[in-house]
Amino acid sequence: MWWSETIVVDRSLEQVHAAVADANELLRWSAWQAATGYSCRIDGDGRSIGSAIVFVDRKGVVQGRQVLHAVEGDAVEYRLRNRGPGGREMTPHVTFTFEDLDGAQTRVALDFAATAPLPPIIRHTVEAVMGRKVRRLHIKDLEQLKQYVESQ
Repeated sequence: MWWSETIVVDRSLEQVHAAVADANELLRWSAWQAATGYSCRIDGDGRSIGSAIVFVDRKGVVQGRQVLHAVEGDAVEYRLRNRGPGGREMTPHVTFTFEDLDGAQTRVALDFAATAPLPPIIRHTVEAVMGRKVRRLHIKDLEQLKQYVESQ
């Protein structure tokens, strides 16, 4: 699975970048906690490479980790480890890239890449079904990022 979604945020690149590159801020706007019902904690300070958002289900079982992998002036990359179809481990990558449009507006792209850990014969079908839900959540994430940053 791979896709890219974009949105324009009426704030500077620095403001938008800060809301994505700090896991503490990201948890304030991300759609994933509400969508999954998981609680989250942060391992590390949330801003340093290797810091992680840890997703925990209602029984206290860790269901995944979203690790801050790279931070640059125009990009932030997270690598995930979570339970996919049939409890198999998946390792998606989410990269946010930022483009300064005029000093007061920033184009944000969310790029997603993942491969379901399944035999090729059924991978396509599972990814198509899974992809619709995940992509909708990524679109909602971008909308909530926009709302969050613009309300600051």
